[in-house]
Amino acid sequence: MSLLAETAPLAALCAGGIGTMFLVAGVSKLRGHDAFLGTLASYRLLPSWSYEGVAWGLAGAEVLAGLALFSGFAAGLGGLAAAAMLVVFALAMGINVARGHTSLSCGCTPGLVSETLSWKLVARTVLCVPLALAPCFASGVSAFVWGQGVMAGVALYLVWLALVALPPERVPGSGGGQEA
Repeated sequence: MSLLAETAPLAALCAGGIGTMFLVAGVSKLRGHDAFLGTLASYRLLPSWSYEGVAWGLAGAEVLAGLALFSGFAAGLGGLAAAAMLVVFALAMGINVARGHTSLSCGCTPGLVSETLSWKLVARTVLCVPLALAPCFASGVSAFVWGQGVMAGVALYLVWLALVALPPERVPGSGGGQEA
C-alpha cells in the first residue's frame, strides 16, 4: 500500500475540518454581508470601489471551497482554493498587525466568533494551509472512508468552535469565580 493511500483517511479528516471552517465562514459572510463589508473595508488593503464585489466573491468562494472539500471528487481543487485563501488571509492580517492595527476583527465568521488581529492568529491561519492541502494528495479513497473522515473532521471543527464560542462554565466552589 502506498503512503498516499495510507494517509487518505487523514486527508478526508482534514477535508472535513477545513471544509466546515470554510462553509461556516462563507455562509456567515453571506448572511452578515454588511458587517463583513465593514470588516473588509477596515483592513484598508483594496480600493474602495472593489469592496462590494470582493465581499460577495470571497463569501461565495469560501462556500464553494467547503463544498468541494466535502465532495471527495473535487477535494483537491477545494483544498488548493482553501489554501490560497488562507495565504491571502494571513498576508492581509499580517500587514495590519505590522501596521499596529490589532483592534480590527479578523472577519473570519461574522456573527459567530470574532477575534482581533494578532501574530498568534496569523500563525494559526498559516498552520491551516498544510491541512487544506492534505486532500490534494488523497487517492484511491472509497466513498465510505472519505465520508467517515469528512464527518470526523466536521465533528472536530464543531467541537473547536464550541470551545472558542461558548463561555466557560463557572462551577460554584471551584475558585473560578466570586462566591456569593
